[in-house]
Amino acid sequence: MGKSFVILISDPNPFVRSFLSRELSTAGYRTVEAGSSKEIFEQLKIEHPPDLLITELDWPVSIGISVLERIQNLVPPIPQIIFTHLSEYESHPAVQKADDFIEKNEDPQDLLHSISEVLGKY
Repeated sequence: MGKSFVILISDPNPFVRSFLSRELSTAGYRTVEAGSSKEIFEQLKIEHPPDLLITELDWPVSIGISVLERIQNLVPPIPQIIFTHLSEYESHPAVQKADDFIEKNEDPQDLLHSISEVLGKY
């Protein structure tokens, strides 16, 4: 049996976190949630950190970008997928370093495909 991947879902909206947790659990992933930057870094410092981070930039954006830049400097690195409505930030240098950028919509299939692709690289 293959490894059960753990995905950290970070979004300020608890309904989005709950929806994504339910969808990803149905797809066979284990999930943990973070509703603040403090919770994100607490999850990344545990003995067995998540395998992938899915994050929103709208924290407000200055905080979201700052958190993303801090995460990108971690060793070892954690794969990241930006999952946001804020498409205008797709060209930001920190966002371009992420493994993927997915615009939020009501169908999680694009995100599920991206997760599979990103985890397949690692």
